[in-house]
Amino acid sequence: MDTFTLDNPVFQTYVIAAALAILKMLFHAFFVVQRMMAVFKDLRIGSGFDPRSELGPLISQTQLDRVSGYVALGRREGATLVLGGARHGSKGYFHQPTIFTGVHNNMRIAREEIFGPVMVAIPWEDEREAIRMANDSHYGLAAYVWTRDISKAINTAHAIESGWVQINQGLGQFPGQSYGGYKQSGIGREYSLEGMLDSYTQRKSVTINLQW
Repeated sequence: MDTFTLDNPVFQTYVIAAALAILKMLFHAFFVVQRMMAVFKDLRIGSGFDPRSELGPLISQTQLDRVSGYVALGRREGATLVLGGARHGSKGYFHQPTIFTGVHNNMRIAREEIFGPVMVAIPWEDEREAIRMANDSHYGLAAYVWTRDISKAINTAHAIESGWVQINQGLGQFPGQSYGGYKQSGIGREYSLEGMLDSYTQRKSVTINLQW
C-alpha cells in the first residue's frame, strides 16, 4: 500500500483529506512531504469568485482565529511545522496552506476537525496500524486509499469506519451515490435513493398472529 489518507472537512467544501498517513518506507524515500510542500507553496490564494484561485478564504474571522489556534496547539503538542502556519495577507480571512510533520495520532491536530488548510503527515509501518489510526476517531465522513494492490485496497476500504472511501482518486462521487458519514460525521444519507426514502417516507411495522 502506498498512501492512506484520513478525512477532515475543510472550508466551503464538503470533505477534503487533511491527515495523510504514508507507508514509512515511502515517507522518506520519495520525499513525500517535500513534494507536498512544493505543490502547496504554488497554490494561488484568492477570492472564491476568481476562477484562477486554488485556495479560497475561510468563512469568518472566528474561523480564521480557530484555525490559527489549532496551529498554535500543534506547536505546543510538539509537532513540527514545515510549511505555512500564519494568516495570508492583511485583508480577508485567508490562511496559508500549512503542513505539520512529527505528528502522533493522539494529538488533537490529528484527531479533531480543524476546518482549515492544515495537513498533518503521519508515517506508518503496518496496514493494521493505519486502519487503527483511521478508526480511532470520533469522525468518519470520508477516507482515501492509494495503492497498486486492489485486493488490499478493497479489504482496507471495508475495514475503515467511514461513510465514503475512495480508492486511487480524490473526486469520484456519482449521481445517486449514497453520501454520509459514520459516528459524529453526520446523520443519515443524502444524494441518493436511500436518502430520499429516508427523508420523505415513514417506516411502519406490522405483525400478524396467523394462529388466531
